[in-house]
Amino acid sequence: MPAAVRATVIIPAWRAAGTIGGTLASLVEDNSDDVGRIIVVASPGDPTAELAAAFSRVTVVRPAARLTAGAARNLGRRAAPEAGVLLFVDADCRLGAGVVARLVAALDSDGLGAAAAALLADGGGLLAWTRHALEFKEWGPRGRPGPTGFAPSAVLACRAEDFDRAGGFIDMWPGEDLVFCHRLAECGLRVGVVREAVARHRHPAGLLTMFGHQYRLGYTSALARLETGMKGAFLARAPLLAPLLLPARTVRAFLWFTTHGIRELPAFVLALPLYMAGLVAWTLGFTRCALDR
Repeated sequence: MPAAVRATVIIPAWRAAGTIGGTLASLVEDNSDDVGRIIVVASPGDPTAELAAAFSRVTVVRPAARLTAGAARNLGRRAAPEAGVLLFVDADCRLGAGVVARLVAALDSDGLGAAAAALLADGGGLLAWTRHALEFKEWGPRGRPGPTGFAPSAVLACRAEDFDRAGGFIDMWPGEDLVFCHRLAECGLRVGVVREAVARHRHPAGLLTMFGHQYRLGYTSALARLETGMKGAFLARAPLLAPLLLPARTVRAFLWFTTHGIRELPAFVLALPLYMAGLVAWTLGFTRCALDR
């Protein structure tokens, strides 16, 4: 029987001192047999680097300046030229036992170019739930199995050769995963979510932090479409039409919760003012990018 493939893990980290310990523990303890080298790309002066270096198997790479998440992942790849399978993990995610093995297996058994873990919110509270619903509601354990066309890069595995073939990530954050998945599709590779492989994602606290992130996410979502010509690119060139995304995304959210997330529908109704405010911030960011272009 051939030896199991061990994934090389790449973690972009910035101000992650409060979460990096849980992320690394979930890799070296709960997924030990399937994890090889772990590369943490930390910003200069960030105490995250010292915390990460205390773990076994971890190599800390310290660039001269702070990088976007996309550029940090690319740097991590260059630091591991020997890697066969790459696993990109955000520094605020904790993987369940066996997640790495399931993701690596899916690359072969499901014929995927990239396999993502399903995501649950790590931590309670209405604000944390709202942030997770805004960004990751479609990527949880209860969604449809099989290829999706796009998957978030919070916990994402791919073969090193396919990563190189797609040209890696764009120098962007957030939204770099939109471009990466589009590049994989252009190479004829499929992306999918492995619903039985579950990781927990902890969102940063704070209402203003949520609104700021949604604004940036809207801006870079438009920018990603302009860079690639992917679906919806025409809206990123039409600032007068871009605000129509607000009612469209609102209807889409209602449809999703009534068809896939019915158990969470009461929480969605309770969080509706927060949710709508987040959608407004996202739409403003998208529209601002359309105006800038």
